[in-house]
Amino acid sequence: MIIRIPKFNYQNAASLLLGLLLAFSFTGLSPFSTSSGLDIELSDTGGGSFARQIIFIFFFGGALAIFLKKQNVSELQKIPLLLLFMGWCFLSIFWADHPAISVRRVALLLITVSTIFMLISCMTLDQTIICITRVLATLVIISLIAMPVLPGAVHTGAELFDTGLEGNWKGIFIHKNHAGPALMVAISLFLYQYYHKRSYVWLVLVFLAFIFLVFTKSKTSIALLMPSLMFGYLLYKTLHLKSFSNIVGIIYICILSLLFILREPIIDSFVSILDNPEAFTGRATIWDIILRAIQDHFWFGIGYGSVWSVGEDMLVAEYAFGWVDWVFTLTHAHNGYLEVLISLGIIGLTLCLATFVIMPFFKAVSLSNSSVHPFMFLFFSSFLFFTLHNMLETDFLNATDGRWFLILIFYFTLYLKGSELKQKRSW
Repeated sequence: MIIRIPKFNYQNAASLLLGLLLAFSFTGLSPFSTSSGLDIELSDTGGGSFARQIIFIFFFGGALAIFLKKQNVSELQKIPLLLLFMGWCFLSIFWADHPAISVRRVALLLITVSTIFMLISCMTLDQTIICITRVLATLVIISLIAMPVLPGAVHTGAELFDTGLEGNWKGIFIHKNHAGPALMVAISLFLYQYYHKRSYVWLVLVFLAFIFLVFTKSKTSIALLMPSLMFGYLLYKTLHLKSFSNIVGIIYICILSLLFILREPIIDSFVSILDNPEAFTGRATIWDIILRAIQDHFWFGIGYGSVWSVGEDMLVAEYAFGWVDWVFTLTHAHNGYLEVLISLGIIGLTLCLATFVIMPFFKAVSLSNSSVHPFMFLFFSSFLFFTLHNMLETDFLNATDGRWFLILIFYFTLYLKGSELKQKRSW
């Protein structure tokens, strides 16, 4: 009798790894931790966690083995702008305020970004959607089951600049601010699966995820949920009209141009907000410090990974007034755009906007000229959500964060699965 060894299925292996990676990025090393969100961010989820870094290196090794098995290096040609942006992050090491720390954090950023790229390139479009759907559905279900029995499923402490955190649901997620964006994406995925399969199980999951989202009290995610879903559905339903797709592109260019023309009054309004230290639950105070620092580091920034949690000689602390010890507890700017600006300067911010805000929009519109794949509902919903969410939270370049991973997954799916996205499919 001849024993046949099953052929290695790199697609299933990639799907499994991506699912585990995404789940780990949202739960961290201490699921259901009863510490405050601040304590968690400063310890387990920080870039300095050795155990966490080893785990991400393990995922990178597995992804690399699968990627080399498939021999799909040519996929890199599809993401030239992202490669340029990552190159700028790497170059920032040379002018970073803390180069030794910057080297480690840039390395971790490149490892996680390349891991997701390699895994997505080895999977089909349907496998990618099914993978993230299953992961988020599992996290939602586990969280809701744990809510009444595990104290760590609900916040028990309060963060600086986030009073009133106690009692907010977070489930198995690291923090309610991680749960909020994940639940928004989960709801869009569950709706996608319902219209695709017509099973009421998905509507039940939509309801459960919505209830979970409401009790996280994640105001930004709750406020952006319906506009994001409506935006995604509107574009999905109308982009097949070529005349409309051209109009959408023109409107988008006009909006960007208008923002540039009106930059001075917009900045003046923003500055007036900064005069109120309690605005946006204290975020205005953080933004004020960052803007002061940006004036001295406008073109190149301080360097990726050299802004927060770098020790007693943290540069941005020099721009704070009065009692400055609180600055050393901060781990991000609570604004993704300001975070990129202070880290990588105006050149880095320009590359970031081009990579994740401007070009993906036109890429999605161009792929929808002849027929619109239902994935575009998912893409445009998440696109609007994260574009706006980054105004109050830091999702961009957050090397080990699940929110950043979701951005990358949708980005790579859009750019690497063009041939599949051009195939006509309707709900």
